[in-house]
Amino acid sequence: MRKITALLVSSVFLLTGCFNPASVSVVEDMYGQALMENEAAVAAYFSEEFLSEHSIEELVEELAAQVRSVEGVKLLNAIELTDKRLNPEIVEELDEMYGERWHYVVNDAGEEDIMTWVVLKTSSQYEIVEAEKVTNEYYNESIK
Repeated sequence: MRKITALLVSSVFLLTGCFNPASVSVVEDMYGQALMENEAAVAAYFSEEFLSEHSIEELVEELAAQVRSVEGVKLLNAIELTDKRLNPEIVEELDEMYGERWHYVVNDAGEEDIMTWVVLKTSSQYEIVEAEKVTNEYYNESIK
């Protein structure tokens, strides 16, 4: 009986990582690459349009600083917000721009800030197309 209980507990523990939506895993993996200062790997997570508007060097530096400030990628507490948990105006805007392919991911970005990410599912991968750092106050009043 102990072996069965141990097997069930270990199975549940191993499966908990599988419950993260793919979009959250993409954001967490991107942060991990930023922490390792791998600019080419970080760039692979973003759309070409996003990268044309942002310096990859500065982006990697800022992302790595966010991970260090919370002391680990998992402590960023990244979650996906479904359309039911978002401001309807944001949902409408994202639907108009991206159809139904978008995922909205948020995570802690330091003491008073939240990072928001729009991740698109393409035919072959997920890619980050938008990112914004907002205050906790703005997040609570305007996004949720």
